[in-house]
Amino acid sequence: MRAVFYDRFGGTEVLRIGDRPTPAPGPGQVRIDLTAASVIPADWKLRAGLLTGMFPVTFPKIPGRDGVGIVTELGPGADYVSLGQPVCVVAQHTEDGTHAQSIVRDRRTLAPLPDGLDHTRAAALMHAGVCAWICLVETAELQHGQRILIHGGAGAIGSLAVQLARHIGAHVTTTCRHDNIGFVRDMGADVALAYDREDFAATRVRYDVVLDLIGGAVHDRSYQVLAPGGHMVCLRAAPIRDRAAEHGVRLSIPDIHDLPCALRATVDLAAAGVFRPQVAAVLPMDQAAKAHRMLEAGEVSRGRVVLEIPAG
Repeated sequence: MRAVFYDRFGGTEVLRIGDRPTPAPGPGQVRIDLTAASVIPADWKLRAGLLTGMFPVTFPKIPGRDGVGIVTELGPGADYVSLGQPVCVVAQHTEDGTHAQSIVRDRRTLAPLPDGLDHTRAAALMHAGVCAWICLVETAELQHGQRILIHGGAGAIGSLAVQLARHIGAHVTTTCRHDNIGFVRDMGADVALAYDREDFAATRVRYDVVLDLIGGAVHDRSYQVLAPGGHMVCLRAAPIRDRAAEHGVRLSIPDIHDLPCALRATVDLAAAGVFRPQVAAVLPMDQAAKAHRMLEAGEVSRGRVVLEIPAG
């Protein structure tokens, strides 16, 4: 099969497109011939050697955290899907991923393609949707009527978090670039603050929950906008200082897992039209290096970059 892979850490020059062994399913596993896969920031950070302490990898490494494809082979006892069924899949950074023509998965790492979602948008759904659901439902336990501030509301995770928070019935404020104001409002934000034109911390509003997808100085200044007893939920981005005790609030850094409950919740929300995954660009698989460069340069601000996987 054809795949994107690298056999050492480095810049985009280490990425290769070539032949790798086609995986065969074992007991309880199925082979999926992939049609599309997303490229996420952790893909380039892992390739650059920045995440080796968190995600040890074995070379050659095929990147890709999630994708979509068709079930083409069933291993012994794999009776939970049918041949020809379209499915969404997830893969951990420590194993071979979805930037390839085929992947082997099991019951716990796939979910049916949501009705009404094409393969391109489905490729942008799973990891971002799981992150949004874990942050807001499992971790923050966001409630109807609460006020939430979401940093980075135009991004892949942020835009789905805005949609989910609006669905829950929270009052949603988000930060974004000025040219993304209309976009995040379309996603469901009640208030959009342009971080390149105004200071979110200068408002007198206090929030029950802050979802921080940025880190660094943004995280540090976000404590002051939390209500007493409020909840700061953040994903690992720029380094942070834990100032929760100083401000009388809680800080949570969720573990982003791929448990079946999270996968099922994500596809159900997409099938119900709550999650509308956004696609920033679509590139052929052989332009994976370009996708990495776009992300590394900060050129992607709306949704995911998606790779089209050619048929074998």
